[in-house]
Amino acid sequence: MSSGGCRTWGAVTLAALSWQCRDSDWTLLELGPASVASGGATSLHSLGPDTASDRSDTPAAPAAGEVALPLKEQLDLACGSGALTSSGESQIYRKPYLQNVTATSAVVLFTTREPVDSATLHVSLPGGAARDVATEVDPADATGNQRRALLTALEPGTVYCYRVEDWTEPVGFRTAPRSGDDGTVRFLAFGDSGGESRELVRQGMDRVPFDLILHAGDIAYMRGTLSEFESTFFETYAELIARFPIFPASGNHEHWTADAAPYRQVFALPENGAPDGLERWFSFDWGIAHFIALDTELVGNAQADWLERDLSQNTLPWKIAYLHKPPYSSGAHGSSLDVREAFAPLFERFHVQLVIAGHEHDYERTKPLTGVTYVVSGGGGFGLRVVGSSDFTLQRGGVPLPARRAEQRRALAAGDRPVRQGDRLRADPARRIARAAHRSLAVARRGRHRVALRPRTSRIERSAWRS
Repeated sequence: MSSGGCRTWGAVTLAALSWQCRDSDWTLLELGPASVASGGATSLHSLGPDTASDRSDTPAAPAAGEVALPLKEQLDLACGSGALTSSGESQIYRKPYLQNVTATSAVVLFTTREPVDSATLHVSLPGGAARDVATEVDPADATGNQRRALLTALEPGTVYCYRVEDWTEPVGFRTAPRSGDDGTVRFLAFGDSGGESRELVRQGMDRVPFDLILHAGDIAYMRGTLSEFESTFFETYAELIARFPIFPASGNHEHWTADAAPYRQVFALPENGAPDGLERWFSFDWGIAHFIALDTELVGNAQADWLERDLSQNTLPWKIAYLHKPPYSSGAHGSSLDVREAFAPLFERFHVQLVIAGHEHDYERTKPLTGVTYVVSGGGGFGLRVVGSSDFTLQRGGVPLPARRAEQRRALAAGDRPVRQGDRLRADPARRIARAAHRSLAVARRGRHRVALRPRTSRIERSAWRS
């Protein structure tokens, strides 16, 4: 199907759809017992754009009726829209959103415009009597404006409606299935959001069914500040995350501000990462799938040891890891070798079927590497870049180099300057990316950023590496 210059690719087994629209992409994945029985990730295909140079086969489109009615529509019919009421407009700043949803519990967060003495969450089954859950000031927020409610004693795989005081209309969500319950799990995965194309990404998400969302990091450009989270993430995804839980990993841009403190403030994540990794790396179960979020800015023994313990204790058939910097990549940054060295042996040893990354603003899927498929899905709204091809590449998608160059020539002919984003100027990176993709540009690491070692490289070109 296509709409407004956007494309979708049909798929079977693991992936339901992969979507690309102008400068953005995301991936919808579907896990089921049949996929495990047939070899899991070894039979994975059509997770992204079909590139003729990369593939000889063409996947069939999904059969009629194969994609179910989106859960969002079901929830809205059962509960309501979650819109702010007239009194809520003056009270609520950041709309209520879901966090850390399990089979029997959930967390709801929101912020008020000014501190309030109390605020009650009303929770019910559709059409049933409501029970009141008191909210408390979230200790993660020093202002006293962020409030938190913990919902407990919920039933697995059940729709609940909730509202805050008389400030919001009811809105619905569904709890996770019981760990190990047989059934299909659908989730969205994307990274590197917050750019000018983020609204296109969100619109595409409205069209497909899924249960939860994974984010592979770089959520709030450019520096991961609290104000950037509000303007580039919560304003865009408020309607979605009121209904669906999002489990984000942190990226390098989150770490630019106070060791990712705003990231840890606005999200209430599973706290099973041991003392060193509290809300930095974590894992959770959703039906037949075990998900692991890792922090690629803090690669070291503490995280690797925790990952080994976590995977050794897992009994679920599907094991999905997600992180920011990719262990395998043919994009502008290339493979993150420290990440590969620390984690890939564990992925292989414990038969992790799928590893999802961001950082590169492109799409790439590898061949199974010792049983593990690696996917880069970093086109969440900050534009796509040219991606090369390596001996491990099975499928790739990005902005074709000729299109980038034509776009750059048109801008120069019109006298346009590089677009200002945040407090930095960013030049069109097509030529730099093309060189990197073909391994002809030497790269060195200076501090936390990569710098192109090229004579007379401008300050603007150097800063472009930092994304």
